[in-house]
This record gives sequence, structure tokens and C-alpha cells, in this order.
Amino acid sequence: MEATQRRPLAYMTLAEDRLGRVVAADWIGKFVMLGRLAARWSRAHADSQLVVVLSVPVRDFAAMLVGCGWMTARAAPSIPPVRKVLAGLPLHAPVRVVTRSKVLAQHFGGVDVAMDRARFGTDWQIDKLRAVVALESLDSPRSQPIFEPGVISRLTGIDKDWPARLCSPSQDLALVGTLKWLDEDLTAFLGWGGEREPVANILLPAGPRVATWSTRIYQASQLGVELPPAGVRAVVLDGAAATKYLPLIEAPVVVSIMDRSVADESVPESVMSYRNMRGESVSLEHQLHWKPPTGVEVLGFEVPL
Repeated sequence: MEATQRRPLAYMTLAEDRLGRVVAADWIGKFVMLGRLAARWSRAHADSQLVVVLSVPVRDFAAMLVGCGWMTARAAPSIPPVRKVLAGLPLHAPVRVVTRSKVLAQHFGGVDVAMDRARFGTDWQIDKLRAVVALESLDSPRSQPIFEPGVISRLTGIDKDWPARLCSPSQDLALVGTLKWLDEDLTAFLGWGGEREPVANILLPAGPRVATWSTRIYQASQLGVELPPAGVRAVVLDGAAATKYLPLIEAPVVVSIMDRSVADESVPESVMSYRNMRGESVSLEHQLHWKPPTGVEVLGFEVPL
């Protein structure tokens, strides 16, 4: 009998830019899966905080990948039909609008019933509006081109109800670390097979000029004066400088990524002290059903909220 030829393993891929070299490795998909499983765990354990501490050889891209996993596990928002939203909007209300080509953050200028148009800065044919939601506030009008879902969005199913996701994103994820490094990671591309997708299209990082966003980005030292707001449900702490604030964070999920190349034992010791005082061990393999990549050490525990 002829020996059957084994098919090559299929891994998620990572690239630093759209045309650069692609790396395929199992750790890429495993970090993404950790974010997805943590989201599922939090839905089933509403009264406790899950803390996952990863000890890695290098931290490059890990926080971003865990964040992508979290985002791909979030349910699409339920938005009323456009005409129903428009009927309930007061004049000058701040809104976010998704058209066929743009995402707008604007003030509502009313409806021209005869022309079947709504004004958001300029007039838009109502039947060409894909989604509209009211905003709590708007400091200045903004506009950005719409982007279509890529390979990872399609693979994880978040391409469904895409206009609703762009119009009313969850805004419940925060990445904390060194801004320069996080900003560099956010320019990367996550892929599968021969396709790749900008991770920024999945994470939707907040910024001064974006019309829609979902992920808050914090400098580690910023947590000393401003903690993530109550609506944030997952916080990824990238490095020891961010992890030292772990006891102050009340989000349902906290993932800390520690770099073993940094010889500072004070923060790991404080994490162990926090677990021993308040936490109860969680087996990531048996309770979360997640096995770390080779070379990554893990610690999991839960803390009452």
C-alpha cells in the first residue's frame, strides 16, 4: 500500500505590510484563539474576572493578535432600519452613518421628504444609506472611506452585518503598552492562505481623525491617571510597565503579556501576590480549552468582580 502524502498544516499568517514577507506559524492563530476563547469564557462567568498572564520570548504582535481574537468573537450589534432611526432623530443630533462608500460622523440636518434625502453635512439619498446610529456626542465632523471585510473577517464570520459593525462598534477593548510599538503592530496584516487583511480593519483603533472606532489604545503610564471606562470588557496589558496596574483594572478579561528578556522580577511577583490574595486558579487547557504555543508559559486565574 502506498503511503499517503501528508497535507501541510494550514496556519494563520502575519506580515508587516501589504507586500512584504509573510510568516506562517501556529502561534499566530493560537494568540488569536486565546482572545476568542476569553470572550466566550467571560459570557459564561459574569461575576468574575479572568486573568491570563503569558510569559513570552518576545512580545512582538502578541497583544494585537489577542485583541483581534476578542474582536472576532463579538456579536454584531442590532441596529433598527435606517428610516426608523431617521424618524426618531432630533435636528442637529450627532450620528454615525455608513453609506456605500464612506463612514461619516456628522450632525443630522433633517430629511427632505419630497426628495427622499437626509442631510449629514451634504444630502444623501436615503435608500443608499446602509446604517445610521445616534451618538452621545461629537466634537467635530469626520469622514473616512469604507473598507470591505477581508479574509480573517470572512473566516471568523464578522463580515456578516458589516455595516452595522462599522456603524455601532462594540468599543469594549483596550490595548495598553508602549504607544510606538503598539502603533507599529497595528499596521500589520493578518492572513490565511494567500490573502491578508489589515489588523486595523479588525481592531478599529481609536484616533483623532477616524469616523468609527472600537479599540482604545493607552500608553502604559496613562493608567496611573486614567483607567479604562466601565464599558471596556477586555484589557490587554503589553509588558511589565502596563501589568503593574493589573490590580486596578475591573474589566471582565485581562490578558498580560510579559517579556522574559526583561530581567525585572518585581512585576511577576506582584502578579503572583495578587493571585494568591484574591484569585482562584483557572486551567487554561481544561477550562478555557486553550493550549499555549511552544515556548510560552501561562498562568490563569479568576478574581471576583
